[in-house]
Amino acid sequence: MSDSGVSMLLGHASAQMLWLWFIGAFVLGAVLVYGVMKAGNLRRSERARLDRATEERQRQEDPFKRPT
Repeated sequence: MSDSGVSMLLGHASAQMLWLWFIGAFVLGAVLVYGVMKAGNLRRSERARLDRATEERQRQEDPFKRPT
């Protein structure tokens, strides 16, 4: 059996699809690595704002707590 134009096109399309899968997996991996590296790391201003908000919440919940 000879290769028709449709099967040749399909073979070319599947090769392109394979490359798109590899590129997509690489991009997804890069995004996941970036997210894992940034998780839990706060800037100094964010950390200070979070600490102030936590202290304010604790004072609201327990007004007799001594400030530290």
